Amino acid sequence: MYLWDANILRAFGQGHATLRLYLLRVPWAEIALPSVVVAEVLRGRCEFALKATPAEAPLAHQRLLDTQQMLAQFHIVVFDVACATVMERLRQQHRRRKRYADLMIAAMVLAGQHTLVTRNRMDFVDVLPATQLANWIDDPPDAS
Repeated sequence: MYLWDANILRAFGQGHATLRLYLLRVPWAEIALPSVVVAEVLRGRCEFALKATPAEAPLAHQRLLDTQQMLAQFHIVVFDVACATVMERLRQQHRRRKRYADLMIAAMVLAGQHTLVTRNRMDFVDVLPATQLANWIDDPPDAS
């Protein structure tokens, strides 16, 4: 399964051309969002909706609903006990790492033997093997 990072989800919402090429080749059933990414995206939308000025509020709340509708298109992989076990090991190995959510996503990829699709490979190269990382924005699909 291909798990998308938040930056890929954002590109999907923007209709990114290279990402669309991958979507012609990869069955939709093989694409999912980690529950961590869903939480990150919704947190941002909810904070904006709750802190918006009266003038910003209609747009903020519409974007929240639009985001919920977009997320509903995806299969969501939930952070489970197996992920928590891998996460504990990663935390021990990467004590200095500050980006906790990235470690959670990496744990999900490792526990489920998935591939992480992200534009930010550098956030994961010290945690995930190169074979479990893909960039569907900057790397065009093979011509085959």
